[in-house]
Amino acid sequence: MKIFLKVIAITLLCISFLYNQVNTESLRGNNLLPGIHHNLELDFAYISGNTEILNLNGSYRADYVSNSNWHGFFVWKYDRAFEKSKENFTYKGFGHLRATKPIKSHIYFEGFVQKEFNHFIDLENRELAGGGFRVNPFNQFYLGLGIMSETEKYQNKPHSQHFIKSTNYLNYSLKLFEILELQNILYYQFKLKDPGAYRILWDGKLTISGSKNISFHINCHYRYDLESGNPNYFEISNGLGIQF
Repeated sequence: MKIFLKVIAITLLCISFLYNQVNTESLRGNNLLPGIHHNLELDFAYISGNTEILNLNGSYRADYVSNSNWHGFFVWKYDRAFEKSKENFTYKGFGHLRATKPIKSHIYFEGFVQKEFNHFIDLENRELAGGGFRVNPFNQFYLGLGIMSETEKYQNKPHSQHFIKSTNYLNYSLKLFEILELQNILYYQFKLKDPGAYRILWDGKLTISGSKNISFHINCHYRYDLESGNPNYFEISNGLGIQF
């Protein structure tokens, strides 16, 4: 029973940065007004049974929109979980910086850098940099095509690994009512040297707007990674958003 509770806890608590490659398209903001904008989100979960687990996680992001028609954002997220019988149950962190500039009507060029670590999957360090094109054929629908250089180091492997990957995505948002918004994002990534080594990521998010600066969100994530020991992974989470 204790093992079963831990499995359930891990599934519920590892929110949106547990998997091998973060779905960064889900991190984009919708505010295109000139200037800098901030957003802070805090989540809390507690599970009690044969074991007690406490999970705390928070994120900060800054969006910048210039008067010269380019914009960018920076995101940092850190998660920490504690079990009563252990000092550190799991911890993970993630940082991402991206800039986007329009080059033609509905066509954008973007570049990005990223760094993350994840104790739960023994990921000591991952760094990547890349760029690509983003196309907006109609309202709230985006297609992306890009390439990136990725270096990763796991605690159970003596050396770092380096890959060149193609990274492609589809992003669609729908406003259901005045206070509800549904977003679906699908990623498809593969190694250029081995296209059969691919990864599929799906993120769904339902946002419920409360007052002017407060929102509630429900997130679902599914990952299929052909090279992973456990290729299928699903998670669901919820939390509170504060805009300022």
